Amino acid sequence: MYVQVIVDISHTQVDKLFEYAVPPDMQVCVGQRVEVPFTTKTVEGIVLQREKTPAIDPKKIKTIVRVLEPYPAVSEEQIALAWTIKERYQTTFAAALRLMIPNSLRGHKTREKTQTYVYLDTEKQDLALASVQKSDGSVRYAKQFEVLNRLMQEPLVRSSELNPSALKTLIKKGFVRQKRERVFRDAFDMPVQKIPDYTLSAEQQKAFDTIMARPGGQYLLHGVTGSGKTEIYIRVIREMLKAGKTAILLVPEISLTPQTYRFLAQRLTCGIAVFHSGLSDGERLDEWEKVVRGDAKVVLGARSAVFAPLKNLGAVIIDEEHENSYKADHYPKYTAHEIARLRCKTFGAKLILGSATPSIGVYHAAMTGEYTLLRLKNRLFGLNLPQVRVVDMREELKKGNRSVISAALAKSLERTLAQNKQAMLFLNRRGYSTFVMCRACGYTVQCDACEVTMTYHKAENVLKCHYCGRTKPVTNICPVCGKPYLKYFGTGTQQIEEQVQKMFPEARIIRMDLDTMTHKGAHLKVFDDFSAHRADILIGTQMITKGFDFKNVALSAVLAADTMLNIPDYRSAERTFMHITQIAGRAGRADAGEVILQTYNPAHYAVQFAREHDYEGFYAQEIALRKTAKLPPFSRFVQIQFSGKNEEDTIAAVKDFLRKLNTQTRACREELLSIRANASPIRRINEMARYEIFLSLTKAADSGTMKVIKELFANTQYPGVLVGMDIDEERRTHGTQKYFNRREPKAAQARKTGDGDHPENPCAAGRYGRNHVCCPRRWFGGSAGGRAAPRGGH
Repeated sequence: MYVQVIVDISHTQVDKLFEYAVPPDMQVCVGQRVEVPFTTKTVEGIVLQREKTPAIDPKKIKTIVRVLEPYPAVSEEQIALAWTIKERYQTTFAAALRLMIPNSLRGHKTREKTQTYVYLDTEKQDLALASVQKSDGSVRYAKQFEVLNRLMQEPLVRSSELNPSALKTLIKKGFVRQKRERVFRDAFDMPVQKIPDYTLSAEQQKAFDTIMARPGGQYLLHGVTGSGKTEIYIRVIREMLKAGKTAILLVPEISLTPQTYRFLAQRLTCGIAVFHSGLSDGERLDEWEKVVRGDAKVVLGARSAVFAPLKNLGAVIIDEEHENSYKADHYPKYTAHEIARLRCKTFGAKLILGSATPSIGVYHAAMTGEYTLLRLKNRLFGLNLPQVRVVDMREELKKGNRSVISAALAKSLERTLAQNKQAMLFLNRRGYSTFVMCRACGYTVQCDACEVTMTYHKAENVLKCHYCGRTKPVTNICPVCGKPYLKYFGTGTQQIEEQVQKMFPEARIIRMDLDTMTHKGAHLKVFDDFSAHRADILIGTQMITKGFDFKNVALSAVLAADTMLNIPDYRSAERTFMHITQIAGRAGRADAGEVILQTYNPAHYAVQFAREHDYEGFYAQEIALRKTAKLPPFSRFVQIQFSGKNEEDTIAAVKDFLRKLNTQTRACREELLSIRANASPIRRINEMARYEIFLSLTKAADSGTMKVIKELFANTQYPGVLVGMDIDEERRTHGTQKYFNRREPKAAQARKTGDGDHPENPCAAGRYGRNHVCCPRRWFGGSAGGRAAPRGGH
């Protein structure tokens, strides 16, 4: 028997299958990890094919050294998925396979946890008792007698629970035997009580019935915050389990896993495995093996959980689908949406995306029919969405208030604490001060390895780079002019915590950001403490905006909406709207709630639509702007990234790649909207110079230009320069041209007749919704009967 093996080395020169012979006494199956000789050493690899006839001279074929586990590490479905990832994301096959298995399994970095147990040899029980007693029946050796008494009551006891000296003596005498057994680490050690179902609302029941009406399918569950999307997820998962299938539920943040795990455990009876980067190596290995062995039928986790080795997959659910965390920030830069879609297609499973603020690309795909759109417009149990109050911080400055806390927010906090309620404050900047500058000469303290300013962290009293982690000591002397005028500017979550504590000394405050969530179990502790009202105010970055359900929160606040609005990104308005809406949704989950939105730009359309909880209105304006500007989903962005220690070599690589690109794309130049090469926004990170080529294309992945780009990328190498490619999937929304060709004639007819072209029923005037922001005039960028205007709308 011979096998084809991919070695676990992520390098293009060895990105191919190697043939090995199987020893006669060895059993090997596809997907198993093996150790094989490779050049002058042995390496790990995965068996991908078995064959009886070798492709080359058998004398030249080396033999497998050993099999690493008695079971396949990856299934045939996962192998096929890895091939797709390799082609789609232009990576090596070894790198694609690494996504499927825990890193701790590779190289035997983590071993199985075992525990020593002891048990009584029942045939020697009487003799054992006689040995610890006197002739009159009284106890001679009390400690040994206690051990024997415990073992007579329990058949198997952990050795650590017994007196070590007495136990050692009994083992030596042969009365007690010991054995080691595998112990599985528990990712969540929390008590959970089962709870009964509640009656679904009419909207929930309709959405659930639609999902379950047919096998498979792709669904977008668009529900306002607090509308009961999680309940629908749970009931879909339960139906899958009844049908003998399995399910994956993805959440965007590690911090959400404790809450979601509790929801699932309260309602399901099967094993639940948890996958995320916050687990220890041992916990990650045990959770993965739980799934491989079939002990867990449901997997909960962050982005990487989409690769869980479940068999007979019935549903993949992506909660808060709009979050950027579902796109990998390392190569290969896959999106969880795309991997979920591929796996669902293989198994005929259901794909369910849920959000109160769907990403523009996904919502556009739902409007074109790629997803079945399901709406939950109302909160459960008759609760209303909280009122959003916009505070113009320019007026605060005129009144002499230079604090980040407005007068309105201070009063609301005071009222909330007096009512024994809780508050959540959101600021998307961690640290104490965002940069340090000399007021004499204008010098700003930058990281020596990165071309970014360093952030002051008061708790550690250091300046820290948020990209490479390097630190510098704090000083007030400018290294350029020598004057003592270094001053701290900007506000981070640490400073907000300090200010709020001074304003309300009795308040119990928790801060939740990357700095406070470093130790194991930190997310679970914050969730438990705030849920149990052991804290009054939760201050944090974007991790607190994502789906938390705290019943006692009466006030939520966005302290600086402009930090997101002013980011140079075409999605800045979308992200601002999403963050405002999400943090607003944390308030009033069980009672009336209030939201404070602080901004220097209150007239911006993202702020105005967020104040009204009007997603459809925001979408209509945003999609019109993107269509006019030919931005995704009406185009596709490709970024070729170059990084190297030597800046001259990096620039030379960019010029050479650009020259080849210009030469080879001449035949399909009409597909290119734009192409430019420049330094990355942050030109140096961790001592690596960074440059990029940025392309905007009119067509999808099957275009001639994309084929040229991928082929050129795959066949180009530069010594000392790393080259990566990032394709803006925009949640893989295709069919844009078909959508407007199909629907625009209807819209033109609507302008003449007053009838609308929209999935919802129009009002008598042919308009839609409370504010009439979704009628054809808004959708297609012009007034009724008039020529299309660049910005559209009423």
